[in-house]
Amino acid sequence: MTAVITHSRPGLDSQASGTPEPFPGGVEPLRRFGRLRTQDVDEAESVVSEVFEPHSLRPLESAPLNARMNAVQTGEVTIGYLTYGRPTQIRLPANDRWYHVNVTLRGESRVIRSDGASAVTTGRRGAVVLLPHREQRIHWNADTEQLAIRVPRQALEDHLATMLNRSNRRPLDFDLAVDLTTPDGRSLLRALEYTTTEWDTNGVLTRSAAARRHLEQLVLTSLLMAAGGPHRRLLDEVSSSPPDVVARTKEYIHVHARELPTLSDLLRVAGVSARTLQSRFRQELGMGPIQYLREVRLRHVHEALRHPTPDTNVTDVAIEWGFYHLGRFADQYRQRFGESPSATLRRARRGIQ
Repeated sequence: MTAVITHSRPGLDSQASGTPEPFPGGVEPLRRFGRLRTQDVDEAESVVSEVFEPHSLRPLESAPLNARMNAVQTGEVTIGYLTYGRPTQIRLPANDRWYHVNVTLRGESRVIRSDGASAVTTGRRGAVVLLPHREQRIHWNADTEQLAIRVPRQALEDHLATMLNRSNRRPLDFDLAVDLTTPDGRSLLRALEYTTTEWDTNGVLTRSAAARRHLEQLVLTSLLMAAGGPHRRLLDEVSSSPPDVVARTKEYIHVHARELPTLSDLLRVAGVSARTLQSRFRQELGMGPIQYLREVRLRHVHEALRHPTPDTNVTDVAIEWGFYHLGRFADQYRQRFGESPSATLRRARRGIQ
């Protein structure tokens, strides 16, 4: 993604609103990665087209825009915060290359797709999936703020094929609207909040290509689970699977736990769909495969703290086993073992097991 940074123009941030803040803490997402601050329609259309997709932008009032955009790239996925500050109409032509997901954070958006589907989304309650093989027309209100996600068609279709453990060679006909108030919709919103927060705080998962792959897969999996369409029937199927699928996956987890395998990695080993693997793990172990992976990593940390060397410290052991957010790790450890990791280490140094 080309980083296009423009200069702010007078009056761009003069508007205030009494509506609830769209993101936790009231902070504009991806604020460290400003790409656009302008009142000019042509400039806004050009820069947003460069970052996301060529389109036409038409303001519905004569007043200048108050356009702002921040954007980053996580793996192959582009995520951006965007607002125009005025009522606008956007025409996105068919492109055959990208899926776009528009998550409304504040205000309202109305979308009409060339297959006749239409939807209205409101702040933190709705999103839309824009298809690569359809034209879409989008209307934004003056106060509309959105997270825009651009996903390469091949990346998303390959990710679904991995989750299903079968090939897919056709574009996905997602339903236009995504309900963010359902459990799956809330999971998508949390995944996006987590991803943007990692970027805003210079989190460890943004610092290397391998770590960003985990963020990308989190977003793609959450999107496929939240969006409606024919693919959901396939994801919801609990197909027959080899009797040793759980044992085989557990063995892989124990050998590769330090490498933080993703759900896609586990599905390749298991040879079944994501829904089947989740179901089989819950039937046999009472938890999903990713929860089991976390349990294994926590047990390794616990053992290292119970049998320390002179140089052992909690931070190094936690990071060695992939727990980069130490506050969250400490909470998980305490819930699992009934004490803080530092308490385990202190007891071990005193010879109390």
